[in-house]
Amino acid sequence: MFLEKKDSGIFLAKKAFWKKFLVKINWNKITKENVVQLTEKECKFIYDSQDYQNFSVNMYNEDVLKKVIFKSKLFSNNSDVWDIQSSDYSYGEDIMKHIITFWWWLDLEFPKRFIYNSNNIEGSKIPKEEVEKIIENKKYKYKIKNEIQEVENSIKSWNFIQKKFIFNEANIKKLYHILTKNLLQENGEKYPRGFKKIANTVNNSPTTAPENVSKEINNLLDWYKNNKKDIFSLQLSFDFHLRYEQIHPFENGNGRTWRLIMNKILLQNTFLPMIVFTENKTAYFNAIASCKDGNKKKYYKFMLEQYKKTINNIEF
Repeated sequence: MFLEKKDSGIFLAKKAFWKKFLVKINWNKITKENVVQLTEKECKFIYDSQDYQNFSVNMYNEDVLKKVIFKSKLFSNNSDVWDIQSSDYSYGEDIMKHIITFWWWLDLEFPKRFIYNSNNIEGSKIPKEEVEKIIENKKYKYKIKNEIQEVENSIKSWNFIQKKFIFNEANIKKLYHILTKNLLQENGEKYPRGFKKIANTVNNSPTTAPENVSKEINNLLDWYKNNKKDIFSLQLSFDFHLRYEQIHPFENGNGRTWRLIMNKILLQNTFLPMIVFTENKTAYFNAIASCKDGNKKKYYKFMLEQYKKTINNIEF
């Protein structure tokens, strides 16, 4: 839970803050209204922070931004109650309903929707229903082995991102390896190991030369480590996504890896993960291309709309 910068003197540790709140209202009297009240208080800290204000000036609609932040934090805070409250105490019926909804969406629904859309953006033709069956270990009818393998690799990649991924070069390569293991590219060849050996272009623009990829990836990782406490979480994830795209460190599979890492950043900052939807693929590429002149407003607008669309898929 973000309340304020740790060096501000106002910062309250997440668990200490929640425990104080839970004791005050009595552990067994937690309601949806309690959590809404605390989320509103948390969001006020966020909206007053300098990193939020720096980001909000680039937003086409601050009301949409605030609604997205509030709903994301509301879900995260419900999960915090689950983590912190002793199992010896009972929840109110309404809060239990929303906690279950959150975990059902994050653990079961989100991976299916994210994997389908992320792979489809990169050319996969497997239907959404078949993706769901593969992930759920149900009988499926789809016959293209390469795309089935891609789905299986993708769920392993999502699990790796959630549980084990740390921000270093070795883990970026490992994520790519998990994602592309035993897969064939469109030319019928296996995915090459490690960073790219040949140059590639995106939207008619050159990306980082192969001999400079390792250096640029480590520069990006340094940028992330140096700025993760000073840049607002949504902007941090969007900017990392964009910078990674401009490097394009692998010959293939770049989009799928940067969307996974973007969600790792969101999760680490107690925001819900997001989906870039395949039906908005053209607008997605156009938004990225629009940043060539250094103006990111169109890109931020698109990404915020995709985040809103993701969260609006959750019934709450």
